[in-house]
Amino acid sequence: MLTVLILITLSTNLLAQDADSLILVAHSLPDNAAKLETIDKICRIHPNVDTVEKYAQIELNLAKQLKLADYEASACDNLSWANHCKLDFVTAMGNRMKAIQIWDSLGREADLAFSYMNYATTLMSIESYILADDYYQKSFDIFSRLGDSARMTRVCQYLGILNTGNMAYDNADEYYHRSLEINNKTGNRRGVIYDYSGLGYSALERLHNQESDTNMTLLQTAKRFLLQSFRLADSIGDVNGQLYSLPKLSTAYINEAKLDNRRRSQLLDSSIYYYNIGMKIADEYGYDFAFIDLRTAYINCLIQKKLYAKAHTVIDETEAEILTHEGGENNLPMLYQTRINYYVAIGNYAEAYKYSNLQHHDLLVDNSKNNLYKLTQTKFETEYAAKIRERMLEEHERELTHKIKEQNQRRIIVGAWIALVLVSVLAVMFFVSTTKRKRMNSMLDAKNQQLAKAQQNLLEQNRLINSANRKIMSGIRYARHIQDVAMPSTDLLNSIFGDCMVIFRPRDVVSGDFYWATQIGRYKALAVADCTGHGVPGALLSILGISMLNDLVASSNMHAPEVSPARLLNSLRTKMRESLRQNADDYTNQDGMDIALCIYDTQAQCLQYAGAFRPLLLVRRGELIQYEADRMPIGAHMNVDKPFTNNIIDIEDNDIVYLYTDGITDQFNADEDALKFTAPRLRELIMANHHLPFVQQRIAIETAIDEWRTSPQTGTMIHQTDDMLLVGVKFG
Repeated sequence: MLTVLILITLSTNLLAQDADSLILVAHSLPDNAAKLETIDKICRIHPNVDTVEKYAQIELNLAKQLKLADYEASACDNLSWANHCKLDFVTAMGNRMKAIQIWDSLGREADLAFSYMNYATTLMSIESYILADDYYQKSFDIFSRLGDSARMTRVCQYLGILNTGNMAYDNADEYYHRSLEINNKTGNRRGVIYDYSGLGYSALERLHNQESDTNMTLLQTAKRFLLQSFRLADSIGDVNGQLYSLPKLSTAYINEAKLDNRRRSQLLDSSIYYYNIGMKIADEYGYDFAFIDLRTAYINCLIQKKLYAKAHTVIDETEAEILTHEGGENNLPMLYQTRINYYVAIGNYAEAYKYSNLQHHDLLVDNSKNNLYKLTQTKFETEYAAKIRERMLEEHERELTHKIKEQNQRRIIVGAWIALVLVSVLAVMFFVSTTKRKRMNSMLDAKNQQLAKAQQNLLEQNRLINSANRKIMSGIRYARHIQDVAMPSTDLLNSIFGDCMVIFRPRDVVSGDFYWATQIGRYKALAVADCTGHGVPGALLSILGISMLNDLVASSNMHAPEVSPARLLNSLRTKMRESLRQNADDYTNQDGMDIALCIYDTQAQCLQYAGAFRPLLLVRRGELIQYEADRMPIGAHMNVDKPFTNNIIDIEDNDIVYLYTDGITDQFNADEDALKFTAPRLRELIMANHHLPFVQQRIAIETAIDEWRTSPQTGTMIHQTDDMLLVGVKFG
């Protein structure tokens, strides 16, 4: 319902001051056509629904008095808009049907198509989807014939909403892409905002009906379109467009947090970040149509963060707020769902059951109302159809009366010859058709038997493939669980280093990249590594690398002067070569890893660093310093006996250290030239955002990566080239 109401408001400019000045002008005019025109403008631009309803009724009475049918139809359209916003769908349908009948009788196609579109929107609100689709198609055909591209895209957006609600997501995406193509050609940037948002909303809704293996892909698609919609709306100052995307964007990050436990805390912070932006806009401009969606996302985020007391307070405040608005009780079932989520989370199943019953009761009431609306709509349709038939009969009778005299004289002779010819032709056609049909039926029967056998074989092969695939995916998902457990969680990383950031995007379900951290006394160790390969082979090496690092730290005296990252990497290289059975003079086995390893002495405020092909970036007082790694891996190499270089860095307050693998810098773009992202571009990106909190830094970096992968022509995102990992730590 919220989605429909927001799109309905797009035709209004919300210019309250202009509307109020027109009201003063209207009162000073006599009862004539000029006064009707002024009142009609008031109804079309005034933001207050009660005011529109009041002046639309004045317009209707005056139009009937002056016998001006076009203003009478316009008044019915304006009244229907006010009725719809107040959720009085019976009255809305009645007024809209009156407008349709008048526009049809006047031959005003553009106005008739506009009324068709809005009548379909009311039908969609009462879940009369088939008839709504029929009226949308009628509207689109007229706008297409008239060349009205702006309203053609509006109809496509409504059809996208309708098909999303009907879970016909492919159809919904097709309509949104059709609208996007037209809006891009005509330069309608506001229309593009709602196309992107609609595609994001379709992906989110599709998420609830897909296998879990595709959830992350759908979430990334939804986030990409919603972020494009929000950024475009923000760039042109369209607050309606921003509020249309922000609740869905906040919800997308909550859903992603449920699937990605490693980044759960950061993703929930991103959800709250977009919620705060939405509430600031709603408070500043006085828009409350997005309030319930924003608050619902915020409450679910608080529940996910286990801030139960705050979640309960916000639920009570939200319920009190929505009940102060007319029709606010219609939003209670949505709020009941948040209460159910809250009580299930704290284990109070009795209260959860209570609100489940309340929600079920309200849904039954809504279904009852919808049935009443549909009966009323059927009545309107029947009456309208009867009037159309009556008018067609009258026209037909006049036409018959005009032609009947000249037809009577030649009807008998011509009819006889035609009948004779037709009988002869039909006899020949019947004989030929029967012969061909028998022959074709025989051939089709044989083909059908072959196809049925082939189909049965394909079904059996497909069943075997699906069974094998499920077993493989089950094993890979469990391997990801093992890898998640082996690496430190974001919360553990925060507890060791305080303020930190992790961007971790495996190319496949499991990853060849990993990060590792531990603390022994006053020493804190951090490593970022890229193992050979990705997917399952890379993940196996990553588990081996994590295990070796844990063994080395456990067997070393971290307080000894000779212990350093360089010495640890020397030992790690030896253990890796022994484990992989790599000979000193055999370089055919190139398995191993690239790694950056740091040890921070909290007492001396000194950071030691050593790297195998992976550098360290230090941002200090607005300048970036890069510490180069040794150009040799952890594994077989011609310089296998050469020790690693140990770098010593005196740390100052507010220093930021970044460690990363080459998955980001080697990512190709979507253009035909297939350029890489490159390390200089990553350094520029870090310098442009290092002053921001890590939550916003992460969003900016991930957005830049997604935009690099996205084609500007088609809006599609190319495949990720390699595993991506970037870790940032702020000292002081």
